[in-house]
Amino acid sequence: MPKDSDACDVLDGLDQRIVAALQISPRAGVAEVGRILGEHERSVARRLQRLLDTGAIRCTAEYDPLRCGLGPTVRLRLKAPLSCLKKVARELANRPDVLNVAAVGGAVGHLWCELLLESRSLLHSLSTNGIPGLPQIDVRSSHVTLSPFRSEAEWHAPVLTEEEEKRLRASLVQPLPGLANQYELTPTDIRVAAVLMRNARISLTELGGELGVSTATAGRRVTSLLERRVLHLRTAVDPALLGRPVEARIRLKVHPAGIETAGSALAASPHVRFCAAVTGRHNLLADVCVKHETSLYDFVVDVLGALPHILAYDTDIIRRLPANDSVPQDTPS
Repeated sequence: MPKDSDACDVLDGLDQRIVAALQISPRAGVAEVGRILGEHERSVARRLQRLLDTGAIRCTAEYDPLRCGLGPTVRLRLKAPLSCLKKVARELANRPDVLNVAAVGGAVGHLWCELLLESRSLLHSLSTNGIPGLPQIDVRSSHVTLSPFRSEAEWHAPVLTEEEEKRLRASLVQPLPGLANQYELTPTDIRVAAVLMRNARISLTELGGELGVSTATAGRRVTSLLERRVLHLRTAVDPALLGRPVEARIRLKVHPAGIETAGSALAASPHVRFCAAVTGRHNLLADVCVKHETSLYDFVVDVLGALPHILAYDTDIIRRLPANDSVPQDTPS
């Protein structure tokens, strides 16, 4: 898993560019990355292997919960006793129905987590009964995802040129036109996804060997999952390693007429890792990562201040937990 940012130095310029390239195209070969970045293939290979070996980055995959039938997700703002905050966070991170966990700095005992809603009844019971199996946690607010504008898998460090980004995107698998809202995964799809979650950069030859199929068949299976947008490849990295140690979750109250405009504008910002329209009094959530606190102030003034229909906002500083970004998504049964 990505290292704790308190124990790591910021990656140097070339390492950051390599990471950004893999954030855009997690399965890009070292020769392709070197050619696009103008670096020697051996230098890219050596640096990439070090990044993987040290756990600075992790190339993985994640399901689109709605498209593959896992159900919607809800982002919960929680409060736990301060004496057992870390223990509760680890228990949450180890649950198969929890996709990520983060602590909120400056708010005593507060956590955020993203929970899969496997049933509608669970959503209705959260506010009164809390999270099953964790009676010590109070649910302070819940926000069901209605429409994602940007996922963390789609964010990359803004350190590449437009031409470099364009060339990296040219080889990506494009979604099929006229996709259905849901796709029923086959047992083979699930096996392919499980391998990619462990290592999204596995070669097709190795993947075929694990699955007991030909290299060509393995390639077709991967392409099918990506074309149907039920699986997203992702290069996970602590933003602090990319020189962006200040992370914040911004909750926005937006007039309905401005939700689409605000969400699209935030998703286009290089500082926004995640943005989605959600239920609740605050109907738009965005995760921001910047270089320092003054940069966060600039974001609020220059980006949020320029958006129409913003009625109110709240900001929480996120403190990354060691287990964060290492929680595998549940595999459909």
